[in-house]
Order: sequence, then C-alpha cells, then structure tokens
Amino acid sequence: MIVAAFILLADAAIVAVPALAENPGATSSAASSSTASPSAGAYPSAGASQSGLDIAIATPDGSRPDWSRDSAAEWPTLLPATPTPTAKPTPRPTPRDTVWNARIWLKAQVGARQYSCIYQLWYKESKWNPFASNRSGAYGIPQAYPGSKMAAFGSNWRYSPLTQVKWGLSYVNSRYGSGCDAWAFWQSHGWY
Repeated sequence: MIVAAFILLADAAIVAVPALAENPGATSSAASSSTASPSAGAYPSAGASQSGLDIAIATPDGSRPDWSRDSAAEWPTLLPATPTPTAKPTPRPTPRDTVWNARIWLKAQVGARQYSCIYQLWYKESKWNPFASNRSGAYGIPQAYPGSKMAAFGSNWRYSPLTQVKWGLSYVNSRYGSGCDAWAFWQSHGWY
C-alpha cells in the first residue's frame, strides 16, 4: 500500500513538474483542477509548498486518509478486492454404451489374441447385434439362454452391448477357460 501511494505521488510529479518547468508562470490543467482547500478533499503533496501543486486523493467511501500514519493496515483500501475464482470440477466422461465401446472394453480386458477368438465367436452367433434372438430364446451379443441371465450384470441387459459383453466374457471364462477355447469348441460343434 505504501508503494502504491508512493508510485501515485511520483506519477503526479512526473506529469506536473515538466509542464511547470517549461513555463514557470503557468499551471497545468491537472494541477489547477486539483488545487483546492483541504476541506474540499484535496491534500497537499510533500513538495506542495515549493511548487504550489496540490494532489486530490479520492477514496471510495469519501473519507480522508491520514498519510502521516506509518501503518499501511490503517489506510483505506483504494481498490476493491478481486475474488479468487474457484475451479470447477471437470466432469468425468462416460463412454456411450455402444457395440464399438463394448468391443474396446473387451479387447482391453482380454488382449488382442483372445479378443480375436471371442470376436469371431460372437460374430457367428449374433453378428454383434445386441437385439439378436433365435427360436430357442437365446438373446443378445453372446446369445445367452435365457437372456435374463445377463441381468446379473445390469438391469439394462436387453439393450446394453456393454452389459451383454461383460456377461458373455464371464460365461466364456467360467465355462471354457478362455475365448480361444470357446471358439475352438464352437468350430467343432457349431454352438457353445
């Protein structure tokens, strides 16, 4: 705060003094407009008695600051405090429940080799159609029989490719041990 007041006074002196030095008999418009009695809110600068220059200090509440005090904590605040912006939390993206995203999830879970086997298996069963059904009542991408078994992985099993793929992976691993073993069984039997 002390530094700000000093800079303010120095800036006023830099503007007013060169104008007075060029024409000693004249006063600048800034100097003449700010020359007023102390009761009107103008306060003389440190060099006012030598140059006849007064500087007006305007405070937001109209009070008269006492520049003779050394404690900057008692000086009025000339600028309003700027509030610190709070960071907004970044929303976590949720993957759309699509066949493509279900395939990406599956590949991340089992690796490229097992994914290739499971991809071929389910392509033969349902062509990766989450609404595929057959006469026996098998349903979905992995052709669960009955389709309601997939409800153990989500209530949206009727239309969610991701829920169906999660159930299908669990079934393949528990019954055959791996996707490639399930694919080998399908190739020799035509079902799994």
